Amino acid sequence: MTVRPYAVNPSEEDLSNYPMHSAYERVFTDYELFVLTGLLNSIPFDYLMRTKVDSHIVQYKFNESQLPRLTKGDDWFYYISERAAKLNCYGDEFADLRKRLGDIDPVTDEQHRRQLRAEIDAAAFCAYGLNRRDVQFILDDFHQVSSPRMMDNQYFDLVFEKFDLLMEEGPHP
Repeated sequence: MTVRPYAVNPSEEDLSNYPMHSAYERVFTDYELFVLTGLLNSIPFDYLMRTKVDSHIVQYKFNESQLPRLTKGDDWFYYISERAAKLNCYGDEFADLRKRLGDIDPVTDEQHRRQLRAEIDAAAFCAYGLNRRDVQFILDDFHQVSSPRMMDNQYFDLVFEKFDLLMEEGPHP
């Protein structure tokens, strides 16, 4: 419901088809969907949304959110897209998608997945144009549960370390 990857644009010819799959046109490329997935699941976006809502997100709050509009050719586009795809494209049902994305290798090892998540979070901070002080403020102020499974202090330190590295080196494959 939140992101609609297809637009319905039926022609007269499509109306006689059942089901009407031919009337659906892709709105986003695979890469664009994974950039979006990475950004929507990032710490900066989560933090931003937590400042706007209490317990649930209504559609207009989501629509008015400030999400970096990364497109092919932007610094962080492939960096985030590739990592998000590796986190999400595991299992046989994603074999065709992995092939379309250049035979990416999905990551299932939990430690490697943690590294990729930290790299996406750090790149998202960069895509938002935040500086080191802003990142430190958000990480220090980010709400943590009493028994975090992933977003513990070590994870936040890892994100900050990756952010410093990306600010120094920029996006790289």
